[in-house]
Amino acid sequence: SRQGCIEVTSFLTVKEEYSETTVVTRSEFLTIVRHVGSEEETFAALAEIRKKYSDATHVCYAAIFDRSGHAARFSDDGEPSGTAGQPIMEALKASGLRETLVAVVRWFGGIKLGAGGLVRAYSSAASSAIKNAMVVRFELCDVYELWLDFARAKKFTAAAARLPLRIIGTEYSDRVRFTLAAENGLEITAAVADAIGAKPDVDKLETRFIERPETENAR
Repeated sequence: SRQGCIEVTSFLTVKEEYSETTVVTRSEFLTIVRHVGSEEETFAALAEIRKKYSDATHVCYAAIFDRSGHAARFSDDGEPSGTAGQPIMEALKASGLRETLVAVVRWFGGIKLGAGGLVRAYSSAASSAIKNAMVVRFELCDVYELWLDFARAKKFTAAAARLPLRIIGTEYSDRVRFTLAAENGLEITAAVADAIGAKPDVDKLETRFIERPETENAR
């Protein structure tokens, strides 16, 4: 039943893979933060990381691989129970990121850190990398196509910045085809008609998540 289920209209994730290294009492920790859109992608990313760093002692991780924050997994990968996966997951949950994997690769340096030391090391390695990764916001948008002749296209382009929509694509043929994105459920026909001074030839194509422009701070 979908009752009581809150529909996600926007979420934060990481734009591109980010990694950083910390050393704690001779143990080296490499933290990798990357976008994952499903459980399959999460496992594929982990397999890649394990292959690349096959000499590592542990590859511990936490992942939230959906937009609502319900689909999640973590692993201690041989570290004492509760000392690695859980602290990484807590850092990930605190960040509010979704569709994100945080993997912490450890090379043991010969000195045991103890349970408290491990929790601190994995927690701070995860928190620091999450804080430094580039974060983007995705918003649920209705996508439209708008066809205009060249004169009206010029008028529309000049007015677009004032309208409650974004031009995400432009194609030229005998006319101009604009691909537009607007907030989900927002009616744009009247605003477009007003901008061009005519009834627009506009059709809704789909509803999907679209990255918010770089100019705005995601966090």
